[in-house]
Amino acid sequence: MIDAILNMLLYTLLAFTTGIFTVALAPGERGLRAEPKQQTAALMLGGIVIVLFGYVAKLAVTYADFFAISYLDALMTVIADHAVGASFLYGSLIVVLMAVVWLAMAKNTALRPIAAGINLVFIVLLAFAISLSSHSASLNGLHGMISSSLHMVAMAFWIGPLLVIGLYGTSLINALKFHQWFSVVAVFSLLLLVTSGFIMMGEIAPEYVNSWMLSYGQLLLIKHILFIPLLVFGFRHLLSLSGKGAKLSPAERQKSFRAEGVIALLVFIVTSWLTETEPPHNVLRTLQNEPMSPLMDWFLQEPLLENQLISFSPGIGGVLLLVASAILLVGALVSAWWFKKTVIVGVLLVGWTLVTYSGLMISAGPGDIPVNLTVHDTIEEAIAVGRDNEQVELLAVFEEEQEEVFAVYQINERHLAAERLKVEDDGYRKYLDASVEIENGFLTGGDQFMDTFMFTTNDWVDNERASTYVSLGYADKDIESVEIELNGEWRDANVKNNVFIHVESTNETFPEAHRYLIKPINGKDLEVEKRQFIHEGHSH
Repeated sequence: MIDAILNMLLYTLLAFTTGIFTVALAPGERGLRAEPKQQTAALMLGGIVIVLFGYVAKLAVTYADFFAISYLDALMTVIADHAVGASFLYGSLIVVLMAVVWLAMAKNTALRPIAAGINLVFIVLLAFAISLSSHSASLNGLHGMISSSLHMVAMAFWIGPLLVIGLYGTSLINALKFHQWFSVVAVFSLLLLVTSGFIMMGEIAPEYVNSWMLSYGQLLLIKHILFIPLLVFGFRHLLSLSGKGAKLSPAERQKSFRAEGVIALLVFIVTSWLTETEPPHNVLRTLQNEPMSPLMDWFLQEPLLENQLISFSPGIGGVLLLVASAILLVGALVSAWWFKKTVIVGVLLVGWTLVTYSGLMISAGPGDIPVNLTVHDTIEEAIAVGRDNEQVELLAVFEEEQEEVFAVYQINERHLAAERLKVEDDGYRKYLDASVEIENGFLTGGDQFMDTFMFTTNDWVDNERASTYVSLGYADKDIESVEIELNGEWRDANVKNNVFIHVESTNETFPEAHRYLIKPINGKDLEVEKRQFIHEGHSH
């Protein structure tokens, strides 16, 4: 909940600050008679620093608790070693520079647009600094950070001016001239927002319809539905400001912009709540540890079987609701174009939102049961299942018992993965949830990389235990042996072809701090310390 509140504040402050600078950049008749005071932007910037520190402070509490260290030590550790700390340091530096530029130059009417332009460049840099600790960055490194940054920049440049106009809209000097520059900014920002959004959705929630079974997917769907009313109001303002739609009075125009601003704030709230839920890399795996969304459960017309996913298969009720949704949307567009009263557009869009959500939910029904019961002829064939567009190379096979093997393999020359396979009389069968993956290990891990994954529910072992620990790693030298210290005791790992694996299930919960001792055939032993486990199968 704290993260959600912090995110909501951050998005709002960033957008409003961007709006202040964007409007200030517009000279003369293209802008406002009365703009936010100079101190308002400074207070907003100060708020951004406080929110960024809030992330650090919250994580420090967790570190202090977890590692039994003082809060001050935990705070310094987060700032020095964690991406959240880097975001705070870089972000604070950028904010200070922005405040200095604004307070020094904005008083001068001639210099105010220059100061605004400089600070808008800083806004872009600030978005990159904030995105260092984003979900996308943790999943896909630099590529994820860039897509997250562009998404944030597009959001701020589109929504920010709307929030400012919503408060100061009656001070608009010339609506047509304002439209001439703002429509270009809005359209470009919208295209960037949609493009970066699709990229991030593919990275974070690749199974879009199936993700509706989870809280994350429900929030993502609601966010996407709320995006359409924003576009309708954008369409209304585009036509009204250009003189081709309903001629709104200054008061009604401000009311209309405020309505769009309220929808934008709702989108911020939903987006903030998204950070409180785990992104579903694999929906079925996530459902092993998280209950199905009660909303999805309520709308389902028939119960699902064990390990069954959903599909989009509308029946008569779903089709009727979606048709009604289309009619309401057309009505909202016509009202936005011709009607002066904002309340009419608002009522139609509220109806559209409810009907669309209900129509989509009622159209979801039982789908595939992806538990793979197929017996594959070879291990290579088994590990390639579900990776049709990826290059999979088997690195080593470890025979633990007569009826199982552990396969360690490389994906796209980037990721190191391991999977447990059941040995049948005529081949190999996959388990539902018996794989781990060190993402981008071969790109960012250096000469050696390793991690220990902790599971509380999984298929790595057949007997029921409180916890299962799977240690996986790689070293670029020929390895003689690898030992892993867990809970103060050393145990030998299986080693072959420069990779190693160790699987242990126990009723105990081990301390997170652990060590690896890699003994090469030639050269010095290498000891690696790790502070924590990777939980539930993914290392980023």
